[in-house]
Amino acid sequence: MSEAHHTIKRDKLIGLSLAFVACETTRQTRSAQPAGFLGDYSQLRPGTGDEAQFVYLNPAAQWSQYNAIMIDSVTLWQSDRTAKLSPEDAQRLTDYLYAELHKQLSQDYKIVTTPGPGVLRLRAAITEAQGANVAGNTVTTIVPQLRMVTTIGGMAADAAVFAGKAGVEGELTDSLTGVRLAAAVDERVGNKTIRGGLAEWSHVERAYEYWAERLRKRLAELRKA
Repeated sequence: MSEAHHTIKRDKLIGLSLAFVACETTRQTRSAQPAGFLGDYSQLRPGTGDEAQFVYLNPAAQWSQYNAIMIDSVTLWQSDRTAKLSPEDAQRLTDYLYAELHKQLSQDYKIVTTPGPGVLRLRAAITEAQGANVAGNTVTTIVPQLRMVTTIGGMAADAAVFAGKAGVEGELTDSLTGVRLAAAVDERVGNKTIRGGLAEWSHVERAYEYWAERLRKRLAELRKA
């Protein structure tokens, strides 16, 4: 077996393991509240299965005709759910989400900066960003009894007491016509696991990784269909 084959197989395994960790360390909240970034939410319906909490797919979209994508700079949507972010954290998080989207989508699409035939346009905004309480996270990870308490608290309040929380809104349009092809609203919160990490923004970053990977896979499914 060639070295190139081993490299491809190894990279696929790494990608699968990262996706598993991202999914394992975060979960959907019970409900997501639209923040206003998408403007018009009338087309969206409640998601089912592993979909986002609110989704829209244009039934007339010809997904197979698109081979390139424009990724707009990620926006931090100003609201009471993001108001406490420092400028440094806001920049870090928007950069991180953009980098994850670029990394995932560049595997299947040419990344471009101008509209054109066969070019999708992706707009995304961070609508919720709550860092984990690092000191509390350390204690609850080490002490099983406290972990149980905070997890039960999280079930009642949507977020574990010390866990991070992330929310996004996004849409895909035809870059030339502006016709909306897909849209989604979703929120995820950290689970209390060692794999979630102890850094303040680790749960938020795992959510971004999950969303970017899920978007790439969903687009691949749509292109085949």
